[in-house]
Amino acid sequence: MRTLLLSLFTICALFVPMHQAEAKKPKPKPVYGGFTAGKTFTFTVGEVVSSATSGTQVITPAPPVKGIPKFVAGQQVKFTIGKKGELKGPGFNIKFQPGGDSIAANIYVNKPKKNASPVTATVHKDTTTGEPIAVSLSFFSFKLVKRVPQVTSVYYVLD
Repeated sequence: MRTLLLSLFTICALFVPMHQAEAKKPKPKPVYGGFTAGKTFTFTVGEVVSSATSGTQVITPAPPVKGIPKFVAGQQVKFTIGKKGELKGPGFNIKFQPGGDSIAANIYVNKPKKNASPVTATVHKDTTTGEPIAVSLSFFSFKLVKRVPQVTSVYYVLD
């Protein structure tokens, strides 16, 4: 009986160091649409399209709206993939849309909420390497002024 217990204890002791070695391995970073969390890339604003409507009147270009980042053509914008796959940039944080990723692009969407307007982004990828090659951002703002709906949209193309 003593020999059996000693043998069993020895076998268990052999597995403990292996288990501890496995526990010390760093966890791999999560991957979202082919991008690992923490990935950064920079693109230059190539085109800015802004417009607004106040009732039936169209205003082009739209005046700046609080909550929508203001970029100008030629400006460089740095993007980061967040811990949960979100697309981060100066003045915005857009959620990764699982199922919206493909070989050619990843989709990011912030759905409208009570005090937040919808925001969408597409990160276009090289179909061979999977690396980002361009970004398009769409920001929207909705509000009522004296019972008249005002809608502002700003669209950026970065490459």
